[in-house]
Amino acid sequence: MTLRFYGKKTCITCQKAKAFLEEHQVAFEEFPIETQPPSKAELEKLVNETDVQASLNSRSTIYRAQNLGKNVPDKQTAIALMLQDPNLIKRPVLINDQGQIAQGFDAERLKAFLAC
Repeated sequence: MTLRFYGKKTCITCQKAKAFLEEHQVAFEEFPIETQPPSKAELEKLVNETDVQASLNSRSTIYRAQNLGKNVPDKQTAIALMLQDPNLIKRPVLINDQGQIAQGFDAERLKAFLAC
């Protein structure tokens, strides 16, 4: 299994996730989320209709500028914004060979995801 890893070199959470994967000898291919973000189809699978907020990076410029903490967009609007500015996507995004997606870094959740 080779994971696709979408992240940002300066992202501390991405660095922790990469260290975890390396420690557990999990092969992954790294993509810079700013220039090679997940596809629209992958974002469709990632963003939960009932919890759009969970997929948004609250530290991004667009998040703050549009006050998305209070003005939470619907799924389709969120995806359009993510495609326009990939920094809005919560990082990292991991996609396995079966197309299953994990987002963010939590060691226990990542272990469960890798067991798939």
